[in-house]
Amino acid sequence: MSEKITIEMVRDPKCSPEILHQVLKNTIKYATYDMEYYNYSVRCYAANNSNCFSETLKMVLERDENDLISCYAAKNPNCPAELLKMVLERGKNDLVSYWAAQNSNYPKELLVKILERNKNDLVSLSASKNRNCPPQVRIKWLIATGQIKMPDLSKHDVQVIKDYNKPDEEWEQFKRMVEDE
Repeated sequence: MSEKITIEMVRDPKCSPEILHQVLKNTIKYATYDMEYYNYSVRCYAANNSNCFSETLKMVLERDENDLISCYAAKNPNCPAELLKMVLERGKNDLVSYWAAQNSNYPKELLVKILERNKNDLVSLSASKNRNCPPQVRIKWLIATGQIKMPDLSKHDVQVIKDYNKPDEEWEQFKRMVEDE
């Protein structure tokens, strides 16, 4: 990898996918901490770039490392559903899985499966925040994990309407008053 590749280059959405691939393929260890940190930062930005090939994201996620580079790859909008599924099938409750479950490419059916486990873990929390998660499934999970409780109606003064087909006399009276004016 050329030393001329900078953070600004890999952050650019027009950056060549081939350059992004080369940056992420690089596993060079530098002699100084500053150079190692810089290289790591460049790779994080490359994994986050929406111009990154899905094959490149696969290469990163197949390493099975819980690092920021993998987190950025899992949250990348170009990360295909199959890769996200692969990450979550590992059964880990780590940050890479968190970002995979929150990615909008993750299928609704699989989000439902995650939440139906009724676990109160990082991955489930992330799945519940995914915009593809059906609201009724999210609410059911919140109740099942004790994060929200169903109200105890016996502690409240609640009027129960027994016959829904019966007309509301007060409403009918109000309508007649309004019509008369």
